[in-house]
Amino acid sequence: MRKQPVIISTWPVRANDRFAEVLRAKGMLVLSCPMIEINFRIFSVPDRLSEYDWVVFTSKNGATSFLEQQSFHPNNKIAVIGEGTATPLRSYGIQPDYVGTGHSGVEFARELVGLVGKGKRVLLALGNLAPDTLFNALSSQNIVERIDVYETRSPGSIDQMVINQIKGDDYDFIAVSSPSAIRNLYEQLEETAKLMRIVSIGETTSDAAREVGIEPVATALEQSYEGLAQCVLEMIE
Repeated sequence: MRKQPVIISTWPVRANDRFAEVLRAKGMLVLSCPMIEINFRIFSVPDRLSEYDWVVFTSKNGATSFLEQQSFHPNNKIAVIGEGTATPLRSYGIQPDYVGTGHSGVEFARELVGLVGKGKRVLLALGNLAPDTLFNALSSQNIVERIDVYETRSPGSIDQMVINQIKGDDYDFIAVSSPSAIRNLYEQLEETAKLMRIVSIGETTSDAAREVGIEPVATALEQSYEGLAQCVLEMIE
């Protein structure tokens, strides 16, 4: 392993990237090669927000997009999948009523079934590619509505210098945080994709990697960017 570990991230560049901050503090070189593009949608809530008992988020992007267009009502309780998703809410001075373990969407669904109970009205604020895991888990005993508040697309351009670095095996690990990133990365590197050393943010992303024949070298225990960084550190150390 080279003197300075090289880690490649595959999500859009943003301020306050805890993944990069944690790893750079440990002397690692973090290169960005976005494999997805995030766009916030203009959306409308199906009913008055005051009518919902719970508003649920599974990502920072979902929470941020929602907060830019809506204000919560005192009737609302707020649930987020993990600490990372709670961050934008807290930056607005809003404390979620429930913060999940952050392990996976399936685990969050189990947590919500016990938390929400029966006969409640639930609003899911998600991305356009999010699966219906939460909807399916909650809708049999509650009124559940989903709105897509952001969308994930393939990027307009991809850094071919970093792609060539991957092809040349001049890196230690590639960090991925979504099934879309996995699929787009596979399209770029189909011939050598199965040889990639992937570290995944969670089981959903790991499953997407396996679907295209890539076995992740590790999956983060906590489904957050900080959890992903800790997973990389464990692999390096």
